Parts: sequence; structure tokens; C-alpha cells
Amino acid sequence: MAKQKQTRSSNRMRQTRTPIANSGAASVRTVSKPPLTEPFHVAVDRQLKSGHETYEAAEKAALAIKKRYPQLQVTVFDAKEKRHTLIEQPRLANASNKNRLAGQANRNCRAGTAAGLRRGSRNI
Repeated sequence: MAKQKQTRSSNRMRQTRTPIANSGAASVRTVSKPPLTEPFHVAVDRQLKSGHETYEAAEKAALAIKKRYPQLQVTVFDAKEKRHTLIEQPRLANASNKNRLAGQANRNCRAGTAAGLRRGSRNI
């Protein structure tokens, strides 16, 4: 008699599912959300992170996150009105001053060069 080669699948026992009797309404699993206890929350990419009693405190925390990670979408969520307020990274005053001063220096250099040419032409 020839021996049959045993395979891995033949060693396993098959599990069969027994049908469950439908006893009325099917139970639907609902996810319960915990109630929001603070009126304002900091949300990063629409995920609530921290709760605060005042809007100013939430905005201060949101600005700190936005300064550190400017690529993220940071908002302040008002739980009473169910509304998000987008927090944008503040413009740096020093950057605008640097641009203004750089432009002023360029104008001064051009004016100085033109004045130097005029003075040089007088000496010739």
C-alpha cells in the first residue's frame, strides 16, 4: 500500500461556525464619548489634546504648539458652540524689519555708488 504524504493543512482541524439564532434586534455596538468637562480644548489635526477653562489659556497653549511644529493644523475647539478656531503662526516682526533694513541698505549702496561716480567724474 502506498503511503500518503501528509501536508500541514490536513493536520489542522477545521473550525465550523454555528449560526446564532436571531433573537430579535441585532445589538449595535456604539462608541460612547466621554463628556467634555472644559469649555475650550486645544486640537492638533482635529484630535483634542488638552482642556482649558478660558479661551486665552487654550490659545496660549495652541500658539506654543504651533511655534514648535508649524506644519501641524492647530485649532482651539469651543465645546459649547462646537466650533474650531484655526491658530496661525504669528508673523515675526524682526523678519519684516530685516527685509526693510536690507532694502534700505541696498538703496544707500546704489545712491553711494552713483554719488561716487559723480564725484569721480568731477575730478577727471
